[in-house]
Amino acid sequence: MKWQLTQPVAGDMIRVKLGSIYHYGVFVSEEEVIQFGLAPSARPTLKDSEIEVCASDIDAFLCGGFLEVAEFDRAEKKKNRRPKAIVAFARESMGKRGYHILYNNCEHFAYECVTGKPYCSQTDGVRALFQSLPVVDVYLARIPEGGSVGPLSCAEREREIADVSNEKTKAEKYYVWKLLEYALERSFGLRARKLTFTKTPEGKWTTDKCFFSLSHCDGAVAVAVSRAAVGVDVETMRPLSKDRFADKILTEGERALYEQTPYERQEQCLLEIWTAKESLFKKTGEKMFIPRDHDTLTGQVCTKEVTLAGQSYLLSVATDTPEVLRSYIDIDLTRS
Repeated sequence: MKWQLTQPVAGDMIRVKLGSIYHYGVFVSEEEVIQFGLAPSARPTLKDSEIEVCASDIDAFLCGGFLEVAEFDRAEKKKNRRPKAIVAFARESMGKRGYHILYNNCEHFAYECVTGKPYCSQTDGVRALFQSLPVVDVYLARIPEGGSVGPLSCAEREREIADVSNEKTKAEKYYVWKLLEYALERSFGLRARKLTFTKTPEGKWTTDKCFFSLSHCDGAVAVAVSRAAVGVDVETMRPLSKDRFADKILTEGERALYEQTPYERQEQCLLEIWTAKESLFKKTGEKMFIPRDHDTLTGQVCTKEVTLAGQSYLLSVATDTPEVLRSYIDIDLTRS
């Protein structure tokens, strides 16, 4: 197969080079090009889960680039679908989701429409682009009722959990690691069993492939994964004693904000600040948590209230790129 700068006809597979990668689609007419998501530059704010097979005109597809048309040889044409069948398959796929930049992208889709089999020729280039994009993904789940502790991909983590005497804490440590295994594969395509995990002298688990942070509290487990330093903390919604916590944890600026908060919200305000400080501490990887050393007014922290199985939690994520933060709430750990 070769690529030609020529005029396409209905059923042709087409592509356009955008930066270091190509964007693919199926040509129907000047007004209808079917593709798995618009070109990346036309959908910068969409999450992968929101990308779907859609149609645009040729100008929107090209984004100012040059059109290339796939030219198959005689043997390849015999195996390919006929043009009408290609167009029909592409149209029937409209609205389908499940996009993944490495495993189910626009090139996979275009090849499947034409040949019947998904294929991607630019895996290395796509992987390089994928690895250059900022990612901050946070996952939250409840520990399954009646769930039991089993084997993990990391033997050292297994030994650490085996030494825990409290059964509740043991379950939380086990399931937060299972959620980490799920998150690494979902966000980065990394299989935990192929990674090397180490524990720093400060007690923080790490791997050389990405950054991650773990948290668990009262039956909930949270994991944040990123290509840069990140911290996550989850806490049960509960009142914090103002007399006990305010003087110990608040910086001068936080104290001013706290005192401006309506009296009935001050306890929750303290909890929000505490959770944010925990996430900032985990982002730094320090050994000792000194709350006043972490200023939530200068650090980049996203905090929100979430509900799992009818119970409310506060979730905080510390990251330098909050604009790309994605949340995956209520992951089913019985199937992950």
